[in-house]
Amino acid sequence: MIRYLLIACLLTYSGNLKSIEVVWPTSMDRRTIHSFDDFIQPTASEKTISGCFGMVRDNCRRFHEGLDIRPSIVNNNGEPADLIFSAMAGQVAYINQGLNGPYGKYIILVHPQAEVPVYTLYAHLAAIDQSLRVGDAVPRGKPIAIMGHTSIASSPIPKDRAHLHFEVGLRLSDSFNQWYKEKFGKDEAPNIHGVWNGQNLTGFDPTNLLASTNVNVADVIRSMPTALAVTVRTNQTPDFVKRYPKLVVGDPNTAAGWYIEFTWHGMPKRWTALPAGSSQLPSTTFEIARIDNSYRDSMVLRKILATDSRSPGENLIQNVQILFANCRN
Repeated sequence: MIRYLLIACLLTYSGNLKSIEVVWPTSMDRRTIHSFDDFIQPTASEKTISGCFGMVRDNCRRFHEGLDIRPSIVNNNGEPADLIFSAMAGQVAYINQGLNGPYGKYIILVHPQAEVPVYTLYAHLAAIDQSLRVGDAVPRGKPIAIMGHTSIASSPIPKDRAHLHFEVGLRLSDSFNQWYKEKFGKDEAPNIHGVWNGQNLTGFDPTNLLASTNVNVADVIRSMPTALAVTVRTNQTPDFVKRYPKLVVGDPNTAAGWYIEFTWHGMPKRWTALPAGSSQLPSTTFEIARIDNSYRDSMVLRKILATDSRSPGENLIQNVQILFANCRN
């Protein structure tokens, strides 16, 4: 099944006329890859699927938001020696040199030249290019780091399971810090990562990006199935809509609310502006408008739906709150 999925992605996302060029983000020769088994680093379970995207951890009950790519070069001491490359042309958005979270040392790039300006995240690094600074332009294929297995003491990664955690996705809100302070107050540790906090990032399967040397990112996102839709009543425009206009239908300037389509894992993939008087406007601030039954079980596990499989789950509620953090009076 995994092999057929990878081949399907290769066929689906090749040959776009409007696209951005993509390179493999490690030293591994892309031509040697024919299935997930060829590049995925599994967890201690030794199951290939455990290093893929989705509900693949803890017997398929915990979400993994990227791909874990194993090393292709190992030094005599067993440490990985793969270089890490910028998958697309972009800019440095964030560098974390500390071991202050399970991602260890990591770097985030943003890609304004893509049809939708996604971020890419490169984690568990041994070292990051010391010359890089936030805001620097980074060409496609530039070496930016060395593969490693950095993390925190409570979740160590042994060197024999070293890998690159590669992630691609969208940022929910520029007003995340406001939401974070209101949500946690003084009871939570300070938000040291700013708008690049993981709670403000929503990823999608990187297989769809890495499957070709030329990819139309907008097409990739639009092609994702809609598992759930919500309606929100507000006459203010979320900054997500301004940041990702190619995911928007209708006129944000006249919107009295929004019909928002989500993937099963909680990424907003399409926004439709609802004018005043629309029958789709909710009677309350926010409500579920549609559920695809084929994704109910996955959405319950992901906490997009509550255990009753009808009500909003905690992750959906949180994502909606963050998305509209700049729309509060």
